[in-house]
Amino acid sequence: MKAVNLIPADQRRGAGGIAGRSGGIVYVVVGGLAVVVALGVLYAFAVSSVADRKSTLATVTARVSAVQAQAAALAPYVAVHQLRQSAVSNVVALAEQRFDWPDVMAQLALALPSDVTLTTLSGSVAGGGSTGAATPSTPTPATPSTPTGAGATFTLEGCASSQAEVATVLTRLVQVPGVTNVSLGQAAKSGKAPNAGKPVARAKAEAAGGSCPLVTFGVSLSYDTTYTVPNEKLASTPTGSAQTVSAMSRSTR
Repeated sequence: MKAVNLIPADQRRGAGGIAGRSGGIVYVVVGGLAVVVALGVLYAFAVSSVADRKSTLATVTARVSAVQAQAAALAPYVAVHQLRQSAVSNVVALAEQRFDWPDVMAQLALALPSDVTLTTLSGSVAGGGSTGAATPSTPTPATPSTPTGAGATFTLEGCASSQAEVATVLTRLVQVPGVTNVSLGQAAKSGKAPNAGKPVARAKAEAAGGSCPLVTFGVSLSYDTTYTVPNEKLASTPTGSAQTVSAMSRSTR
């Protein structure tokens, strides 16, 4: 005879508990809750990270605003500095275009012996103006500006006390800073003029009535295009005339 189990199926041994009664829904619910909790934790971390990034962005933005405000406050000083640099550049450019006639005249005067006098002095610059011819009684002003890199040429005519002094004039003019070439145009003496001798008083050798009483000479010289006015001077020579010196390199003549 076959045995029959009269105990309901949901109350039998091994079939009890929530899982057995719900068919596994509990596991699904628990898994869903775990996922929700994990997502909640991730969301909390994300919110915290976003808050930190926003705080950092606000700090950086504040710093940028402060720096921009400082730059705006300093802008007038930058403009003044740029204006100053531009003005200095303009002055330097104008100075480089100018041949310094007064200082050149001073250098030539220092090179001549004390008893040598000039009757005519003229100078010109290649591509620029000229002083024209000047005499002690009617001086002509020099042209104030010339193109950059122009070399000047001068012609000197005057009186000396002897022929040897004319040679001294040539030697000293060659030593003038920036002079690249010196040539003697003419030298003539009267019958009473010595060939050599010590310097005499200026009154005895200077021109009288348009002519030189002892020796007449004419010299031409030219300046290098890179000539710069020296700022140093050698001690006086034994004859009493000061020599000049320049830091610029001198080419062999």
